[in-house]
Amino acid sequence: MYFGLRRVARPLMLAVTFSVGSTFFANVEPAQAVGPVASPPYTLATFKGTAPTGASNPDDISVSADGADLWVGYGNTALPDGTSGSSNLVEYNISTGAVMQNVTIPGHIDGLKVDPATGEVWADINEDAKPTVVIVNPKNGKVQTFLVTSSLVTGGVDDLVFSGNDSAFVTASSQADTTTPVIVEISLKEKKKTSSPTVTSVLPGAPATVWNVVTNAAETGDVIGDPDSMTLDPAGELVLNDRTSHSLFIVRNPNATKPVLRVPLALFTTPDVPLEVDDTTFTTSPTTGASSTAGTLFITDTKANIIYTLTKPYFPSNEVYSAANVLNEVGLVDLNTGLFVPVATGFMGVHGLAFSPTSVSIP
Repeated sequence: MYFGLRRVARPLMLAVTFSVGSTFFANVEPAQAVGPVASPPYTLATFKGTAPTGASNPDDISVSADGADLWVGYGNTALPDGTSGSSNLVEYNISTGAVMQNVTIPGHIDGLKVDPATGEVWADINEDAKPTVVIVNPKNGKVQTFLVTSSLVTGGVDDLVFSGNDSAFVTASSQADTTTPVIVEISLKEKKKTSSPTVTSVLPGAPATVWNVVTNAAETGDVIGDPDSMTLDPAGELVLNDRTSHSLFIVRNPNATKPVLRVPLALFTTPDVPLEVDDTTFTTSPTTGASSTAGTLFITDTKANIIYTLTKPYFPSNEVYSAANVLNEVGLVDLNTGLFVPVATGFMGVHGLAFSPTSVSIP
């Protein structure tokens, strides 16, 4: 476990009271705004890119396959049911912070990934209703829109992970009942010929049996009530965040001995209190899966309208980071215990995470 990390103490406002004759005076240091801080050896900095005019509330982020560009989904004030508003999909040059592209997309952008095979940017639009998948050509900003009409998706779509051949595993959020799936596979193999993708079920909202990693025992009756972000672990397994059960669900090959695992989450100082997180990432590229012991963790603070970078001298290749949206902290997660250790605190509205590795291997 990672108990060597400690919280950084917030600055304290000290008051010194003294008297002259019968009159008392208070020398009080004026209050100052405190931004997020990181625990050593981490360094937290503000990303040099500036949001274009009209773009606000950054959420999901992804890094290009070559590590040169950062794609950010700005939800603005668009409603998550798709009834009003639009979002901005912005491409930044990571080195300079320059805006390379700014694409307007109707609806509320949520899930966001870059296809390593084509460089195309896939975005899930509207997490509560009117589920839509948008594909953006990185060369010219051309947008293709696919409305998901399958009865398997009764709510919206949230996050996605590529499964190959113009297909992706997608989080089906805000489903009407637990008999509908919380993960589906959406195929756009005929994306140039049709606007209605093929949808198949991957994981039901109420799996028959789940193996609890922390207790090392099987359990029944689990319900994935609020599926949210999703990523791949280094072994190629789906890792789904459920905010209702305060857990990470790990989805393996259905032929595996334990095909569905659950990791209940808790803050390391209060292990008996469940912890809600919004996003999770491994120290691998969300685009290519490449890993390195050096790199940058990008963090979006939706309420502050700021993107941060978190770095340190050495990133072990098996580290897992989550954004605890209620605590507004980013921390390390031990997948054997489910315990969360904060490494950066004091955000206003922390949400999206993406790790970009930097190669440091000996040639």
